[in-house]
Formats: sequence, structure tokens, C-alpha cells
Amino acid sequence: MTTFHELLGTDDSCSTTEIKKKYRQLSNRLHPDKGGSQALMQMLSMAYQQVIKGNGNKKCSDAILEQAEKNDQGNDCKNKIAELVKEKEKLQDLLEQHKQNVEHAFAAGENSARQTLLLLQAANNSLNKQLVFLRRQLDEGENKNSISKKSNKKYCFVMLFILFVVTGGFFHYQRQHQQPLSQAPDLVPVPIATQLATVDYADSINNVARIMMMHTTGLWQQRYYEGTRQPYIAVRSINGSYIVKDCQGTFSYYSNRTHNTAHVPVNLIFSTNDRQFSVYRIPYGNGSSEQQWLNSKSLVINDNIFSNNGYQSSALALASVCSNTTPF
Repeated sequence: MTTFHELLGTDDSCSTTEIKKKYRQLSNRLHPDKGGSQALMQMLSMAYQQVIKGNGNKKCSDAILEQAEKNDQGNDCKNKIAELVKEKEKLQDLLEQHKQNVEHAFAAGENSARQTLLLLQAANNSLNKQLVFLRRQLDEGENKNSISKKSNKKYCFVMLFILFVVTGGFFHYQRQHQQPLSQAPDLVPVPIATQLATVDYADSINNVARIMMMHTTGLWQQRYYEGTRQPYIAVRSINGSYIVKDCQGTFSYYSNRTHNTAHVPVNLIFSTNDRQFSVYRIPYGNGSSEQQWLNSKSLVINDNIFSNNGYQSSALALASVCSNTTPF
């Protein structure tokens, strides 16, 4: 059975000040004006009085029976016990109701957050489409300007050719009829060299260190740039493109031009060309951070799937090599 110490939350080592403090704390919770009941306050007052008297280890039921025998109020005691039982049941029901309300509120908040996330993703996709459309228009405008310049070159070449033919015909006519212009020196036709200018679209390689080709796909591996001892780690996609990480922690995307289009996401910044690759830095966005590669099974960059298989061990090995502690 419950003792008065247990009911009040005290023990024999508690001082009078601590007992009064416990009583005040429980009174603020169980007072009828605070949502409690009269029966609970009576029980709390009895426990406080008994603990102050030194009867804290006495059982509550024994004290109630003794008081009932003294006052000859056995029936009232039973009624009070019944009231306490009802109060306990009410409190239990209120507790369950509050728990359900909290669970519903949490579920509603989670659904609201999920809807907000979907809206943000839709807005982001719409912006990406607009950026792709604008870049395509820009590329088409540049192509038109290039075609216009080529047309101007062809027009100039045709005019020079016509001038050459007319001049040559004129001097041929003068030689045949021997009618030089009076008081004019002999004019000798100057041959005009006409060579079609060719445009060289060779790759603009900026003396960057070349990566080593890999046959294994979907696995991060440790490598050194060709002809150097500069380390890096890389993973190869099925289409022959690469993601490369160097000692500076920079991620780069090597796009295989034979399989990928020229249109890339806006977070890929062009750096240079390396053989069949167009090299892009990834300063932000998808694939730019350590945590993205650690927390994802794979990342999709420019329609290429790059696995994170072996990334953690390779990244640790790269950090060790970059700090000059051990080679690969």
C-alpha cells in the first residue's frame, strides 16, 4: 500500500522546508481552480500533516481507517475512496486525450512540411526548365551569328574572285589588240591568292593534368594524374563519364562528349577540355559536397548515374595521401 511519503514524494531525510516545497508544488497542480479536485486536495493535506508529524512511512489506508473509526464516519470514507477512484479515471482519460491530440498535431505538421517540400521541388523544376530554355535560345543566337559571319566571308571571297576574272580579262583584251592606255605605264595583272580560310575547332586544353582511364564502372578508385604524383579519386559511369575529387576537396565532372549532350545543369561550370571530355567544376548543388556522396547510394548528374560504392574508403585514402602520410 502507498505511504504518505510516497504520496507526497518525500522521505525521512527531507527537511521541513523541502516538505513544504513539495506540498506547494503538488497543491498548484491538484487545486480545484487548477483543474484538480477537492478530494485530491484533502488527500494531499492529510499526507502533508502526517509527514510533518513524522508519520510519513505510515500507510494511507491505515490512517484513513483510523480517522473513520474516531469520527464514526466509515461510510463517508468509502464514499471518498470511490470519489478518488473516479478522479483517477478522469485524469487517465484526460491524459490519453492529450496524447492523441499531440500525435494528431505532429502528423498534421509532418504532412504540412511534406506538402511545402513538394511545392519547393516543383518550383525548382520549373526554374530549371526555364534556364535550359534560355540557354538553348542563347546557343541558337550564337549559332546564327556564326552562320552570318561565314556568309559574309563567302560573299567577300566571291567578289574577290569576280574582280580577279574581270581584271585578267581586261589585260588579256589589251594584249590581243595592242592598245595600251596613252601616257600610262604598262599594267601587269597581279595574281590574287585565294585560299579558303578554314576554322579549327580543336579542343582548348589548358595544360591540365589528364586523368587515367578506368574500365570498372560504379566503384570509386584511387589514381594519380598521368605523368604526375598528384592523387585523386574517381568513379566512372556506364556512359564513360567521370566524377573526380582532388586534394583541394573539389569535385569535377568529366562529361564524355560522345554520349552526352552539350546542355548541362546550371551548377556545372565549364573549366576545360581533356581529350573526349568536357571538364566542369561542381561548386554547388548536386554532387558538390562530401555529405551528399556519403548519405546517398548514388547521384544522377547530367543524366549519368554515379554510385557511392567505395567512396568513404577512397576519400579516407585520398586525405591520407594529401597529408603526405602514406601513398595509395
